[in-house]
Amino acid sequence: MQPISPADLDLLRSSLTNNELVFLDGFHAVKHAARFGADIGLVACANEAKLQELSGALAPDIAGELTAMAKSIDKKDVRKIGEMRSHWTGVWGVARRPEYTADEILKTSSPIILLENPQNGGNIGACIRVAAAANAGGVLLTGNANPWEPAVIRGAAGLQFAIPVATLESLTNLSRPIIAIDPEGDDIATATIPAQPILAFGTEREGLSDQLKRMASTHVKLPMREGVSSVNLSVAVGIVLYSQALG
Repeated sequence: MQPISPADLDLLRSSLTNNELVFLDGFHAVKHAARFGADIGLVACANEAKLQELSGALAPDIAGELTAMAKSIDKKDVRKIGEMRSHWTGVWGVARRPEYTADEILKTSSPIILLENPQNGGNIGACIRVAAAANAGGVLLTGNANPWEPAVIRGAAGLQFAIPVATLESLTNLSRPIIAIDPEGDDIATATIPAQPILAFGTEREGLSDQLKRMASTHVKLPMREGVSSVNLSVAVGIVLYSQALG
């Protein structure tokens, strides 16, 4: 395996702040980026045997591709990438960021996830991950959260390359029906949800805004045991998506 160069190390560091690049945090992010056609500029590996083991077990379809593009990185150089960049798989990468738009996502025929002003990068990533697994049409975010920051990439396991993700600048002129996930709504098990919905989820703490509640054509809630006030945002996304797929 060819050793990483100083220029490669600079590329890894710059991908943390360069808006045209994506820092792939861990083997699973690298795996999914490669599997779903990302333009990968670098794969860095701290343990060749571990990479081969993971590729053979978890990505046999692209194992040869991953090992062929990987370059070895010394553990002391991992610390030069940035704080908290140690990953148990010993694999990192850099890919070019795809260009997704909200308009592109809104044209899909599948259900769309709308996260209103989400705050936690890990939660956002987990929502993207389950949306990709359920084959949703895309994930839209409002607010200032960046769906490409390393914490979100790690939480999503790099599945931003499998499903389009974009920021929605305005809630006006949305032509698709909005379904509010709202504890005051009808039970999702019996509610009628129209075709091609936008499934709207509020912030982790405050829930949906009054504006989105007013815009929604349907309000649904998840049935929960008495005394349990909520579930994690990504769990709620998964329940709603799969209830629609199975219903």
